[in-house]
Amino acid sequence: MTALTTLTRAQIKVFLREPVAVGFGLVFPAVLLLVIGNVFPDATEVSPALGNKSLVEIYAPAAAVLGLLTLGIAMLPQALGLDRERGILRRLAVTPAHPGLLVGAHLVVQAVAVTIGTAGAVLVGILAFDLPAPQRPGWFLLAFLLSCAALLSIGALLGALVPTAQTGVGAGMLLYFPMLFFAGIYLPLEIMPDGLQAFSARTPPGAAVQALSDAWAGATPTATSLLVLVATTIVAGGLATRFFRWE
Repeated sequence: MTALTTLTRAQIKVFLREPVAVGFGLVFPAVLLLVIGNVFPDATEVSPALGNKSLVEIYAPAAAVLGLLTLGIAMLPQALGLDRERGILRRLAVTPAHPGLLVGAHLVVQAVAVTIGTAGAVLVGILAFDLPAPQRPGWFLLAFLLSCAALLSIGALLGALVPTAQTGVGAGMLLYFPMLFFAGIYLPLEIMPDGLQAFSARTPPGAAVQALSDAWAGATPTATSLLVLVATTIVAGGLATRFFRWE
């Protein structure tokens, strides 16, 4: 068994002992979609005001990005800050298991959790509200992978710099709530003013939602959305690697 496998298994156990992480990362995207579809009037009806989409159709991909933001932006910096605060990263540096493997284990667990949460949201949309399955599955998978890479890279960058878990919470939340807005959680992207909609589409969470929405609806994601996600991954991931503090 490799060191990465061992650390990943340990992080899975830690993750499953955190009810907030499990609830918001695995369950909440599907629950949010169920609430919207059953509470809001005419949530399953196509509306011209929503770009000829239903509210459920709009929030299905947004719910997936919500889970990714929660785990990657709100919780990953806290977890890495806690490892640093407890000296775990420093102690690993003198063992055959390089501390970078622990960071990798965190990222693997977060990515798997987000994948499960996204699958749950997709299934709820299909089974509970008769939404079609993503009509461009290849593009949907690519958009999802790029979204994971981009948003987890931002979380890793924050986690690379924060000295403690509490600082990680503060730094994560400072970005988390604005990112929810640009992901269209508070206000659907389709009804934002044109200028704000264009700006949101050029932010990582907005680009993620746009790319997933396009692929789900049967369109090819725009080059802008994909480039934003790729550029975010390269820049944030590169900075995280460059400035990561082990102590």
